[in-house]
Amino acid sequence: MDGYAVIAANTNNASPKTPASLEVIATASAGDATTYQITSGQAIAIATGARIPQGANAVVMVEDTNGDKKTVQIFQETKNGKNIILKGEDIQTGQCLLTSGTWLRPQNIGLLASVGAKSIPVFSKPKVAVFSTGSELVEPGSKLTTNAVLYDSNRYMLSAMIHECGGEAVDLGICKDDPTSIADTLKKAQQYDMVVISGGSSVGEKDYVPDIISQAGQLLVHGVAMRPGSPTALGIVEGKPIISTPGYPVASFFAFYTFGRPLLFTMLKTQGLPQATVIAKMASGIKLRENMQAFVRVNLATTTDPKGLRCYRAEPVSATAASLLSTLTGPDGVVIVDNKSRLVKGQKVEVLLLRAGDL
Repeated sequence: MDGYAVIAANTNNASPKTPASLEVIATASAGDATTYQITSGQAIAIATGARIPQGANAVVMVEDTNGDKKTVQIFQETKNGKNIILKGEDIQTGQCLLTSGTWLRPQNIGLLASVGAKSIPVFSKPKVAVFSTGSELVEPGSKLTTNAVLYDSNRYMLSAMIHECGGEAVDLGICKDDPTSIADTLKKAQQYDMVVISGGSSVGEKDYVPDIISQAGQLLVHGVAMRPGSPTALGIVEGKPIISTPGYPVASFFAFYTFGRPLLFTMLKTQGLPQATVIAKMASGIKLRENMQAFVRVNLATTTDPKGLRCYRAEPVSATAASLLSTLTGPDGVVIVDNKSRLVKGQKVEVLLLRAGDL
């Protein structure tokens, strides 16, 4: 605080009607290396961030005073330690500030700088090759020549998710539904740490990706008990992990969330950025596919319980809708449900927030 460094006992019973009068002997500014000292009946004008003079044990805010360069009137009794930060109160000698695997957030960077750390060891961002497959796809901004073509949204969404999870996305573009083109692009992608492919992962006539992964390396998984995202395929080629996500955008999002996100965190030896969640009660029930992990998108409404405490109600929006990206951008959150046939009204659930800042 800007004000006066004092001995707290010298302000006993001070009030606007009966102020305590103290002698001002000096002025201390932030960065001032001079060592000041006061005795009973004295005060030092002090700026925020300045070192506390020897003998002083409190600071009175300037708003509670009236003074000049020689004398100050104190209108408010103050307590020992008031408006003072003690040495070691924030960080103590020998204290561990950050452990290996900490996800560096702005406040962590500030903490490191505050103790004079010029640099720290970190893990390199994994480079993740991303490409889409599909003869119907065109780049955003292109002219749609027919009603049979679509803008490629998945590649950009996946690249943003990779960035959010600490990776560096390398865009390898769009492959037409041609096995040779896809195989060539996959081969090119092997120079990077990980590969994410959008589309061509199902069992249709032109879903070539799983077979190409199998021919180039090892197909570990093709088909996962989750909705959306059932056609997801996982493999290894030349020691590099491959995640083949479905072409439907919401399915692609949850496939990467389920497999790509934890894989990147494992490569970075971190638990990742903490996720915001809330506990809510289902406002209504919803039927689910049994023995499948489901991603139920919900809207949240705030209410109060009988004790007046804030609580949330979750209204289901969709548990399927693999092609509707608006079910990820509109709703407030997602309830991830393992192997249950339904959620019932009043059931408590954990909601992973998609739009935490709006609550």
